[in-house]
Amino acid sequence: MVKLQVLICTIGAEGIGRVVESSHPVVEGVEYLVSWQLPDGDMDVPEALAVRDDVKVCKVNSRGICRNRNNAVRCATAPLCLMSDDDVDFKASELQSLISAFEQYPDADIITVRHHSDNYPKAYPDQSFDLVNAPKGYYVSCIEIAFRLRAVKGVVKFNENISIGTPVLRCGEEDVFIHDAKKAGLKARFVPIVVGTHNHAPTAGRDADEPYFWMTKGAVFSYIHPRTWWLRIIVNAWRASRRSGKSMSFYLGNAMKGIKYARQNGVFGNC
Repeated sequence: MVKLQVLICTIGAEGIGRVVESSHPVVEGVEYLVSWQLPDGDMDVPEALAVRDDVKVCKVNSRGICRNRNNAVRCATAPLCLMSDDDVDFKASELQSLISAFEQYPDADIITVRHHSDNYPKAYPDQSFDLVNAPKGYYVSCIEIAFRLRAVKGVVKFNENISIGTPVLRCGEEDVFIHDAKKAGLKARFVPIVVGTHNHAPTAGRDADEPYFWMTKGAVFSYIHPRTWWLRIIVNAWRASRRSGKSMSFYLGNAMKGIKYARQNGVFGNC
């Protein structure tokens, strides 16, 4: 019986090639579900994936990573799911430890974990905690989000107005997803286990001084922190200015543009 599905999101020929090249060990009770966006026309599933009994490919004609993540959740059938990307490597012991974590915390609807990176290490707390009381500085990457399918499917979705593949607000979907999940009453917990290796630059490191990044930061802060967003943006802009040497007005101006865009275009609905 399949207990856990790893939901791998990818797009096009290059993306499915990265899935083939990444490490997906055969693990009892684990299946890999690949949500493959093909906006430019159909393609055959690579033989390396087609011959595996523990790999399923769910094709979709769309663009946008959040649309892809939502398609993966729609196609999922296992009681436990882990969000992933096409360039993450796994070990059998890591996936087994994730299944055990859900057994250890039967009340958790969502469990966030660590991922390993040789090139871009990320600091994590040492202790497990409820995400309602997350420590200062903690943030979630999408490849660290696991959940019980029955708790998420039909209850909370990834916001398709943000993330890679959308015109303006091209990141931040993880924070919004976790926020929406908590608003929906789901219980989310961080567990300090490593699940997956990802050695490519995260958006926060690669594009930290790009206008779109700060537009997104402003929009997301105003949604998640409706009372304190302005203070958080000022503090973040001050820190970024000290680091980069750019004026605070660059960061503040783009953040305010993002807030205006989100409100004018209903990015977060009526919230």
